[in-house]
Amino acid sequence: MLLMTVDTGGRTGRRPGHASSRQAILAAARDQFIAHGYRGATLRAIAAQAGIDPALIRHFFKDKDGLFSAAMELPPEAAGLIAGAFDGPSDQWGEQLTRTYLALWEDPETAAPLRATLVSAFANDQARDRLRAFATNTILTTFGPRLPPDAPGLRLTLAVSHLIGIAQARHLIQAPPILAYDLDTIVAIVGPTIQRYLTGPLPDAVLRAGVSA
Repeated sequence: MLLMTVDTGGRTGRRPGHASSRQAILAAARDQFIAHGYRGATLRAIAAQAGIDPALIRHFFKDKDGLFSAAMELPPEAAGLIAGAFDGPSDQWGEQLTRTYLALWEDPETAAPLRATLVSAFANDQARDRLRAFATNTILTTFGPRLPPDAPGLRLTLAVSHLIGIAQARHLIQAPPILAYDLDTIVAIVGPTIQRYLTGPLPDAVLRAGVSA
């Protein structure tokens, strides 16, 4: 998790550059939202952790809602990485999507907003909507047409839900059995299941229901 830094004298205060101040605010905000939830996190506490004047938060983000929204955003390149998981032969999508998504959790820069969104989703409607949009709308709109026509929405939702669960066990709960193995091993175990969700045969009950979403 990204943490506040201080100068060598241990003092906090206004940071010299706008870019570094903005990043310090976002890092502190994620920590505070995770620890206290949306309602419990205050702009004053976030400013204190970031070592800046509270007025600077309003300068960058206007209000608490604006800060929360910015703190939940993934870096733009993350969307491109997810898109790249569906490049190449369809029988490799499961492994590629598993590796790409879980690798985002291994990188501190992309893990911070993912962690904040997932934790906050249990207590905040805005975070829940953002997670839902990522898990269904964004991915379904982009990749649904590439999947088999029988229930592509179900396929993608199952795949993403499974991966979110793995990430939660590994990086939030930090369950020892799943922490004991490196990313390659986890991908080798989980990838075939994700592949089955994406392209494998569905139960007859799903086919009979005729649901295309």
